[in-house]
Amino acid sequence: MDEDRIDQSYAHKPPPFLEKIKLYISALGRVPFYRYGEIGNIVYTIGKNILDGIILYTMFSMAEAELKVAAILGIVAKYIYPGITIVSSTYASGFMDHLEAFKKIKNQIKRLITAQMGIAMGQALGGLLLFCCFPPVFKYLFYDLEFKGHLIVVLYLLHHVCDGSAQIVEGRTWFKIIEIKIRRGMDENLSRNFWVIYAVSQNVQLIIGQLFIWSALGLTTKFSASLSNPWLTGMVVFGLIAVVISKFILPAAYRLHLCS
Repeated sequence: MDEDRIDQSYAHKPPPFLEKIKLYISALGRVPFYRYGEIGNIVYTIGKNILDGIILYTMFSMAEAELKVAAILGIVAKYIYPGITIVSSTYASGFMDHLEAFKKIKNQIKRLITAQMGIAMGQALGGLLLFCCFPPVFKYLFYDLEFKGHLIVVLYLLHHVCDGSAQIVEGRTWFKIIEIKIRRGMDENLSRNFWVIYAVSQNVQLIIGQLFIWSALGLTTKFSASLSNPWLTGMVVFGLIAVVISKFILPAAYRLHLCS
């Protein structure tokens, strides 16, 4: 038997661009797990990029002009990720090895949903910590404290720990979910085009993220003289709510038996 021979049942030309979009939409419609998980991903992308676009700009401006800790914040932002990645990826890899010891898909899914709940709590906490760094909120809560300069560094560090580690773990668990539900699913057309669907999903989130972060930056620049402006405050609150609820959408749908 020729080991280099390609299984003709899976040998097909890559679909054209519009067909790729249709496959992505089809996966959303036919696979409930994917639909609710992807809705959560998009909601998170919108909320996180709104918060980043507004809070990071204003927080670093305050840290530089008033608290004199902008350089420390920059170092935290750049150098904390290697440690987060090492710890989180090691934990996630061990979890995936343990998960695959369960032969029944139902048991794997149950544990993946439990992991998604932990991820949702981590990202929700990360969003709240970043919200506390928004200058009007930070000044209202903490500005009378003598160690406020150190506190904003700690808040930003904890934000990275909670949100960053949750994102790394989710990268493994979410991929495992869609591998089970799409790549090994009953729909042969979706299974055969798994990587196309996955790539389209990543591109959709990238485009949405860029749209919202630049819109948020534009809004911040316009109202930078008055950060308590209702439009800016409303956008920050909306972004926070989106981040907090986003990753609970799939676990909630699972508990309500909306996906199986």
